[in-house]
Amino acid sequence: MLVFLFLAALLCLVGITGFQLKNVKVSGNELYTDQQIKDSVLSDEYSWNTLYVVLKYRLFQTEEIPFIDEMEIKMLSPNAIQVKVYEKAIVGYIEANNQNVYFDKDGFVVEISKRQIAHVPKVDGIECRKVVVYEKLNLNDEQALSLLLIFSQQLAKYELVPKTIAFYEDRTLSADFGSIQAEIGDDEYLVEKVMRLDAIMPKLSGKKGTLHLENWTPLTTDIIFEPD
Repeated sequence: MLVFLFLAALLCLVGITGFQLKNVKVSGNELYTDQQIKDSVLSDEYSWNTLYVVLKYRLFQTEEIPFIDEMEIKMLSPNAIQVKVYEKAIVGYIEANNQNVYFDKDGFVVEISKRQIAHVPKVDGIECRKVVVYEKLNLNDEQALSLLLIFSQQLAKYELVPKTIAFYEDRTLSADFGSIQAEIGDDEYLVEKVMRLDAIMPKLSGKKGTLHLENWTPLTTDIIFEPD
């Protein structure tokens, strides 16, 4: 019993003195600063202990952070950890009050600013009554938002990044890739249309014109390219 108590005390001593967290490396973050991530991870009175922080994020459900899908905590040494951040992807932005309103795949506003984030398409044809960071885009037509998000997510899935996405009053869509204008049409077979757009775009490299997918169906499979 004495030996057991001695070993337990020794283990506690090693845990206290040997795992004092001194260095935190953060990667994968764009929406949040390194310091904001550190403050979120080291959020309680025991966070000075490296072992405690690692076990906490591996074994227990931690508080969710807006616009972050997941955080991986890895021990680099008894005194250092690495935090790898997986942020929710920004799929588009609209203009409101002379600012850019960026939103994620679920339609929540990520950022309102004047900066231009690369490889994020602008969305024309929708208006919001009110835009608030961390809140969902407030559209008069919820079905329009759902259609827009499905289209944006499908484009992101295939790494297709248009300059602009247009949403028209008749509930049809188009995507402008600069030299190529892709007319998508309505929401019927939308997922399949984007799949075919992904397959065709490499074949149109160096060309200019309009790609017509609006009439595509499993029975009417013709896709017409109209050169400028």
